[in-house]
Amino acid sequence: WQAKDGSKVTGTQVAVAPADKGAIPYQLVKANLAEGKGAMQGVSYIQRLATRGGVAPASDCTAQNKGARQVVMYQADYVFWTAN
Repeated sequence: WQAKDGSKVTGTQVAVAPADKGAIPYQLVKANLAEGKGAMQGVSYIQRLATRGGVAPASDCTAQNKGARQVVMYQADYVFWTAN
């Protein structure tokens, strides 16, 4: 994740939980040390919640649909946790 102030953070997934049908799963990520000073500094965990959509289409990739574009709608809330 990268904030508008240029700070960024990566992480490693530590847990997932199923969400509603057709929605990507909830997720918990342990953050690595942030790069740069700003909003991402001190983030220890990131949670993905309230997911809607985001699941890949069920159709197969074939020669007949090569190059076809499919749009997958997706929405989620991300919570960035820091230690006090």
